[in-house]
Amino acid sequence: MKKKMLMVLLGASMVLSPLTAFADGEKTKVTFYMWAADAEQEFDRAVVAQYEEEHPDIDIEENYIPYSEYLSKINTMAAAGSMPDIFNLPEGNVFEWGEKGALLDLKPLYDNAGVKPEDVSVDSAIFSTDSQIWSVGYNVTTMCMYYNKDMLMEAGIDLPSTDAASPWSWDEFVENAKKITKDSNGNGPDDEGFDPDSISVYGTMMPTDWAKFIALLHTNGVGILNEAGDALDISTPEGIEVIQAIADLGNTIHCAPSSAMAKGAFSDASAMLMNGQVAMVIDGGWALANYTNEGFDVGVAPVPAFQQAADISWTAGLCMSPNAAENEAAFDFYQYFTNFTNSVDAALNQGVSLGGLPQTLEVFDGGENEQKWISTYSKVDATEMCEAFKNILQADTTILGDNVRVKNFPVIVDNTIVPALDSVWLGETTAEEALTSLDLSDSIGGYWK
Repeated sequence: MKKKMLMVLLGASMVLSPLTAFADGEKTKVTFYMWAADAEQEFDRAVVAQYEEEHPDIDIEENYIPYSEYLSKINTMAAAGSMPDIFNLPEGNVFEWGEKGALLDLKPLYDNAGVKPEDVSVDSAIFSTDSQIWSVGYNVTTMCMYYNKDMLMEAGIDLPSTDAASPWSWDEFVENAKKITKDSNGNGPDDEGFDPDSISVYGTMMPTDWAKFIALLHTNGVGILNEAGDALDISTPEGIEVIQAIADLGNTIHCAPSSAMAKGAFSDASAMLMNGQVAMVIDGGWALANYTNEGFDVGVAPVPAFQQAADISWTAGLCMSPNAAENEAAFDFYQYFTNFTNSVDAALNQGVSLGGLPQTLEVFDGGENEQKWISTYSKVDATEMCEAFKNILQADTTILGDNVRVKNFPVIVDNTIVPALDSVWLGETTAEEALTSLDLSDSIGGYWK
C-alpha cells in the first residue's frame, strides 16, 4: 500500500516536467550504473524494461561495468563530478561514501513521500544512521544450511525445522554429520576400523568462508569486533571455539573434506550435495538457484547454533548521486527497482531467474505476493525453501553483516584474519595460536553508526 501511495505522490509531482517533456518528444533520462553480468544482468535488464514499458516517458540509460573495473570507474566519475543518477556500490563502501558526502541522503525524499523504508524493507537491507539513509537494497542475502533430504532420511535423521528460532545446535549438526559420513567399508567416524583416508560420503563441509564463520560467530554471542568496536571479538574464547570447531570437522572428526579437497575435487559444494557426496553445507542464499535451476528439492534450514539462534544478512548498496536530488524520475525508478514485488513480476513475465532473495516485506504476506515469489522457481516446489528464508530474514536475531558494519573490513578480515586462518583450516596450528597472535590495533576503526 505504501508503494502505491508513493507512486501516486511522485506521479502527481512529475506531471509538469517529465510528461511535458515527453509530449515534446523528449523523455526524462535516468542514468543507471551496475556491475551485474550474465544471468544477473539479464534479470536487471528485465526489470528496467518492465519499468520503461510502464513509464514510457522515462528512459533508463543502463551501463554495466565488469565488477573488477567498477569501483575504479565510479571513483573516476565521482572525482569528475559526473556521477550517474543511480548506481551500485559494494556494501563495504556505502557508509564511507555517505560520510564523505559522495551519496545523496535519501531520507528527505522518503519523508516527502510519506514512506519509512523500515516499513517497506527488512532492516538488513537499509544502510541508515539515526538521521540519514544512504541506500536501500534491491535484494538481500543471508546464510543457511542446505541439506540433501534423502541422505538425512536414509540415516534416520529428522529433518531440521525451518523456524529461525529453532535451529539445530552445533553438537546436533556434528553428530548428524558423523552419522552420514562413511568410508569405503561403510564405517563411520565413531566406528572401529574407520579409515579417514578412504571416505566415500561426507556429512558436511567446513564453512571456512568469512560469511559463513561470521554467521556462526554470532550464534556464540560474538562478531569480528567487540561491542565497543575497539578490539577483536573473534579472538575471545567464544570466537576461538567456533573457529576450532569448524577446523575439527575436517581435521579431527573427519566428517568433512579437508581444506585442500574443498579447494579441489569438492570445490562445487552444490554439485556435491545434489549427487550425494555431501549431505549438508552451510552456504549463502545466492546458492539457491544452483539447486532450483536443476529442479533439485533441496532442504533449507537456519544455520546450526553454538549458544543462540543468530545469522547475518546484507545486500549491495544501491545509491543516488547528490546531483540527482531534484530528479524525481530517478527516485521513482529507485523506488521501483528496490521493491521486490516488481522483481517477482519481471521474473514471471519475462521468464528470467530472480537475482536474489526478497528484501521487501510485502513479499512475505503469506498470500498472493508470497505465492508469486515461490512460483518463480518453476522447476521445483520451493514452498519450504522460501518459508525457511522468510523466517531467517525476518528474525530479530538476524543482523546486518559485519562486512557492512565494520570499518576497514577488508583490511581486518580479507587481508589479515582470513590468511591467518589458512593454517588452522589445514590443521597446522590451532585457532587459539592463530587468533591470539593477531595485532590489528592500527586497523580497527570500530563500527559505522
